[in-house]
Amino acid sequence: MVVDGDQNVVALNWAYSNADGTLSNQLKLATPYGDVDLALVTQELAVSWLEEQLQNTAAEFDAAIAQRKAETEYAATLVAYNNDGTGTFEVAEPDPAAPATPVAY
Repeated sequence: MVVDGDQNVVALNWAYSNADGTLSNQLKLATPYGDVDLALVTQELAVSWLEEQLQNTAAEFDAAIAQRKAETEYAATLVAYNNDGTGTFEVAEPDPAAPATPVAY
């Protein structure tokens, strides 16, 4: 969670996971923040705020994770070809100096 100088919880970091991956973000809480003393904020209370204010459903998160997984898997099948100068194409050799792109979903 993120707390401001007045000791108000102003944002919550969250993550949603299923067997195919994880989505995460930060939710800025609606104002006013309320009058709960910071020392009394428990994980249970913070989760209740998140559930009240986060507009997405589990089904929407599952669909987003599935779409990202499908896009990542499709991208892994792509192969670059270059014109060899004679009118034909050949598989492009990867640039060894290029950083590897991590695949995460």
